[in-house]
Amino acid sequence: MNQSFFNKSVMGILVLMALSLSACGKKDDGSAVRVAGRGNTVATNGVVPNSCGNTAMNWGKIYDPYASSQFENQVKSFVSATLDPQSLGTISGNINDKTGIDFRGTFQFDSQGKLVTTASSVTIKIFDSYVNQVYNGQTIQPYVVEFTAAAEGMLDRTTRQFQVRFKDSYGEIVFQGRINNSTAEGTVYYQNYTAVAGYQATSGTLGSFKAYTCSLIK
Repeated sequence: MNQSFFNKSVMGILVLMALSLSACGKKDDGSAVRVAGRGNTVATNGVVPNSCGNTAMNWGKIYDPYASSQFENQVKSFVSATLDPQSLGTISGNINDKTGIDFRGTFQFDSQGKLVTTASSVTIKIFDSYVNQVYNGQTIQPYVVEFTAAAEGMLDRTTRQFQVRFKDSYGEIVFQGRINNSTAEGTVYYQNYTAVAGYQATSGTLGSFKAYTCSLIK
């Protein structure tokens, strides 16, 4: 990467920091659903926490079980709905690396297994190679995509399989998985409806996910 491109990328990141959590999607009823931007957070150091007692630590991981280089491309395609992918640095799909994706979700289901959409949310935090670098006295933060409400979802209490969909004017993201005793695991899919200038809307697999059941399923 040449110096001029690096400076341009970092300057773009700092602008996003100044406008942290400023890009908002809208539901049809006009209420905000998605916020996106560089925001403050605490890293989980590349591991899934082993306790649900401390709610501040209830973060799961979105990763590539094969740790392939394709994971970075998938992440950058996903964020292209709200951010120029060139503004992100490198991102690893290895669940134990410092770069990657943390997420915290609340998927609340009623007694029939139907998702309570207004009580369900997800926050996705992307830790790229720029995070924690200091530039002009400012520490670069992770890129955050947050949905404050869900669109639909179901939990089959017999098979323990579930699906939760978040949707707004930028696109949608789907968590499809299964409860395996203490953990919930599965796959995250996305479909973008729009893209920033110079890109086209894309869809595909963001990655696999893993989180403790007690922190994710309510």
